[in-house]
Amino acid sequence: IAERTYARILHKFERSCFLDRVRDKVSQTDGLKNLKRELCKSLMKRNIEDWAFDIKGTIKRLLSRKKVLLVLDDVDDNSQLEELCGNQDGFAPGSRVIITARSERLLSRHGVDRTFEVHKLNDQDALQLFSLKAFGRDYPDKHYVALSKCFVIYAN
Repeated sequence: IAERTYARILHKFERSCFLDRVRDKVSQTDGLKNLKRELCKSLMKRNIEDWAFDIKGTIKRLLSRKKVLLVLDDVDDNSQLEELCGNQDGFAPGSRVIITARSERLLSRHGVDRTFEVHKLNDQDALQLFSLKAFGRDYPDKHYVALSKCFVIYAN
């Protein structure tokens, strides 16, 4: 949902960045540092190799000067939000931040004012989504139905 929303409204902003799988990437070596680099590169629209300067300060300045669309996907800790986007006061008028998280409490602690809860898919819709991603069609081949259902159940 976040990816589609991003693609649909991207053209309305001066700068944009989609940081996916934040939770997974932060757990890797230098994960948060690498996410900050990716954010700076996206917002500055150029590849910068010298990272000796203050990344957090640079991000804050960039967010305050341009109308920005920022998507942070799968955030699981308030410190990630603080490091990657600061607070709401630092954004230029018209900017938007979309955050996906499993915890609504995390969002409210960061001062997010509007939330949208995505409900779990029913078994049939989950199987259809899995089939589209895995096989490029609505329903798996008859030889893969049972195995596909096992994957869907496992993924919950």
